[in-house]
This record gives sequence, C-alpha cells and structure tokens, in this order.
Amino acid sequence: MQTPPEPPETPPRERRRGAVRRPRDPEAAALRRPPSPALLAALFLLALLLVPAIPGAVRALRLSVLFESEQDRSALGLPVPCVAFLGGFLAFCAVFATRMVPTAAYVAVHETTHALFGLAFGARVSKLRIGPEGGSVDVSRRNAAILLAPYFCPLPLLAVLAARGAVSVFVPLGGTVAGTVFSAVAGAAWGFHFCFTVNALLQYQTDLDAYGFFFSTVLLALLNLAVLGVTLTLLGAGDFSRAVRTATSSLAETYLWTVDRLRPGG
Repeated sequence: MQTPPEPPETPPRERRRGAVRRPRDPEAAALRRPPSPALLAALFLLALLLVPAIPGAVRALRLSVLFESEQDRSALGLPVPCVAFLGGFLAFCAVFATRMVPTAAYVAVHETTHALFGLAFGARVSKLRIGPEGGSVDVSRRNAAILLAPYFCPLPLLAVLAARGAVSVFVPLGGTVAGTVFSAVAGAAWGFHFCFTVNALLQYQTDLDAYGFFFSTVLLALLNLAVLGVTLTLLGAGDFSRAVRTATSSLAETYLWTVDRLRPGG
C-alpha cells in the first residue's frame, strides 16, 4: 500500500498572512472601541437637559447682535457688518444652489478638520484621502470632538477671521469699506460651512452615531450658534464683553422659561 504523500508545509509568508495581528498600540486600540452603553445613556440624558438651551442660544444671538447702539445702522436696522455678513451668506447659498461649488472642496476641508483635531488630541494621523465624491483619514484615536469637528468648526471662516485680525493690527477696519468686505467674505465662508454641513447631515453620517445621534445633533446646534455669535461680535456687530454678558443672561432666562413650559401643567 502506497503511503499518501504528506501535505506540503505552509510557506512562512502564508502563515503570516493568515495570522491574527495584534494591535501595535494597545492604548490606541482601547480608545477606538465604541462608547459603553452607560456612557451613551448619560450623553442622551445630557442632551435632554441641553435642548432648552437651543432657543435660549437663538435669543442670545439676536440680542447680542442688535444691542450695540454705537454701530452704524443699515436700512434693515442691523449693524452694517451684520448686513454684509448676511449678504455674503445669501450669495454663497445662491451659488451653492447652482451646484457650481465642487464637492471636493468640502471633502478637503472636512477631512482636514478631522486630522487637525486628531493632532490636537495627540492622535497619529495618516492616509488622508480626498476625492471628488468623498474622502477619509486614519486617526489613531477618536472622541466626540474629533468626530464632530467638521460639523461645528468652519475652517474657511477661521481663516477669514485670522486674516482680518492680522490686517486690523496695522489698519483699523471698524466702519471702513475694507471691514465691510471682510464681513461679506466671512458670511460667504459661513455659507460654505452651513450649506455643505446641512447637505452632509441630510445623508447618513457615522460620525454622528458614535456617541448617539441625539446627543450629537443637540451639541452641534449649540456649538454652531456659539461660533456664529462669536463671529458676528468679532466682525464688529457688537462689543464682545457686553455680548457675553447679554448672551449669558438671555440664555439663562430662556432656558428657565423653556423648562417651565415643558413641565407637566406648565
């Protein structure tokens, strides 16, 4: 009887390919794990508590922009920087509606924001990919700030504000044509952030699910309102310190009013 041949030995390369690879950085692997159910439940309750702050933030934004009486007023009754900002915003929205702005521009901003926040939190960033319809970036760790950063941190607007701040060091911009132009450009930059962010949120986004969709949307609403209020104040629509005081008191009043109305029998 012929002895059957022994099976050939598996080449070392094939054995390595089929082996389970251990994570090189156990700490990074732990940080990439999904949040625990207890944390998700706590964040959901926190979001419930923050919901009444949204109308308060809207009211605070309105009062913070309109109270400054020393600013020159337009025919709309708003400070000139605010009107210029609104004009730039609406102009970009009109251009966005024509689909003339390439999606790749937003993809580049979106993925770069993820990468910058990852670096800020000490993560390793690699494989930044940007394409005409989508992109990705590898970050060694994740948290809510890294995942949600592109939805509340408008990089183009920050670039405009930084340029305005640099110019204002040498040339006063308050009440000038140059200052109005900067406000209009800032409005267009905010329009870029607003239009593409809303368009992205209308589609399925895994970034919002990681820490709970409800928590993420409530947090993003408040952060975007805060960014908008700070931007308008820095552009000259109001005094910053007074805006903070007005916004704080208005936010507290509206929050308490909303909670009182939401109570049973309120």
